Amino acid sequence: MRQTTGPENTAGDLAGVMQRGGFYNRHSLPQHAAAPLGQQLIERAVEAIPLPQPGFPFLIADFGAAQGANSLMPIGRAIGAVRRRLAAEVPIAVVHTDIPADDFSTLFSLVETSPDSYLRDTANVFPFAAGRTFYRQIFPAGSLSLGWSAIAVHWLSAAPATIERHIWSPRADRETLAAFRAQSARDWWLFLAHRAVEMRPGARLIVIGGGSDDAGDSAADGLMDMANDALLALLREGRLDAEEYRHMAIPTYNRTPAEFVAPFAEDADDLGLVLEHSELQILPDPLFAEYEESKDRAAFADSYIDFFAAAFSPSIFSALSSRRSSSARQSIIRRFEEALRERIIDRPAAAVCRWRVFVMLIAKPA
Repeated sequence: MRQTTGPENTAGDLAGVMQRGGFYNRHSLPQHAAAPLGQQLIERAVEAIPLPQPGFPFLIADFGAAQGANSLMPIGRAIGAVRRRLAAEVPIAVVHTDIPADDFSTLFSLVETSPDSYLRDTANVFPFAAGRTFYRQIFPAGSLSLGWSAIAVHWLSAAPATIERHIWSPRADRETLAAFRAQSARDWWLFLAHRAVEMRPGARLIVIGGGSDDAGDSAADGLMDMANDALLALLREGRLDAEEYRHMAIPTYNRTPAEFVAPFAEDADDLGLVLEHSELQILPDPLFAEYEESKDRAAFADSYIDFFAAAFSPSIFSALSSRRSSSARQSIIRRFEEALRERIIDRPAAAVCRWRVFVMLIAKPA
């Protein structure tokens, strides 16, 4: 899920919009590595969900789908589990959701043509899309049977403040970090509250959320420090304006386990949901694993540049002035990537991200 920040967001070829043509799909290997952590819960969830009444489909939602590559396997597994309980003549509807700027064209091309698509060897399965933030209600009340969301809920509805001399909220001063924490708490409550309305009694929701340990460490600080240093170099070179840099921020907040479970403990009756399972997991770094095999620093840096460009650059560079031409904006991005690449080659171990993720199985009581 992508959000835009800054005073002069431009929609065209850059700001806040992921690169088209499957770029995110090709360079989201760390995100892809997170999905298996929640797939073990799919069968457990489906077994517990009451079957829909005759004439109604079994509705599956994929919240924060991006370009779809990381959704095919878990959605396919869910469909297989549903089919073991439901006859083939009962329809299954799959709705992929993300913000309106998402590259839905790439998503549906993948769903229709990929050999890994959940449409292969299945019948009576119908894919749809919803271009709406998951911080609003997306589905009619009482319609959703199974929800899935992987590596999306750490994206906030908006950055609540600028971060002094940095782009990464864990590096903010105490007051600014508190603003991000409060925004995160509001957004997480909204996400859950809207899902509670949408879910049928007995429905299940699986969430794999970008998290942190109890101390607030998501394990990405080294990479973010290098990215921020690269932007400061552009500022010193006069390529960036001070006002542009001031509004550069990644609008994410990686919650601690306590922050993830807080709504279930503090407002359980109001929320109407039950947390059936939760655990903090640590992802291996697949890009660093490749580097350890090859010892090729340049290739490792290129992999991380592409990962960063797919995941974070749209948010950061949405702060560039709309007065800049397309070529000027692209020149700034290329120089940033050169500067970041130099830093990763110099200190590859500092770029390693062994992300913390929090895995949850959530139920709406029958």
